[in-house]
Amino acid sequence: MSEEKEKMIRFIDSHYNPLFYVPDGGNVVLTFSDGEKATRPCKFLDEYHTQVGYNVYHICQFAELMERNGTSYVPEKPMPLPKMCYSTLPATGELILLIQGEKGYRKCDNSAPYREQNEMTAAQKNRRMGVTPQQEAAMRGGATRGWSTPAARTSSYDLKGNPAAPARGRTQKSREEAR
Repeated sequence: MSEEKEKMIRFIDSHYNPLFYVPDGGNVVLTFSDGEKATRPCKFLDEYHTQVGYNVYHICQFAELMERNGTSYVPEKPMPLPKMCYSTLPATGELILLIQGEKGYRKCDNSAPYREQNEMTAAQKNRRMGVTPQQEAAMRGGATRGWSTPAARTSSYDLKGNPAAPARGRTQKSREEAR
């Protein structure tokens, strides 16, 4: 008897850029334009359709609707790290392979001479493997700063792979501003 692979729901932006994945039956947290939040269960229908709450959407239709309404959406639970992903070296732009748990990186034989080409190759290979920019950033952080550091957590980055501002810092700052 073969095990069926867990179905993953792909969430994208309105330009089809991957944002994150949620397992079938998982939840997304919606943050409406007025700051109110709501958690909605998600059901996998097929690669391009999902049920969010009681409504069925094409994944791009959902992204466009959320964008039009000023609503942001994130997975309820942080995304786990992949076993491996592709990236580029910040200093040289060389194409590299990152392996979860390994310090440093592995050079790729098919690295192109131009940074932009390698960035496109890494993004394309990662998309095929279901790796998001947020996961790639956390893998790069783990490989360079250590796998037990905050740099190796997806929650340390936004959905585009940029460092996320620490929540504590914002809270302290707003308290200081209130004085």
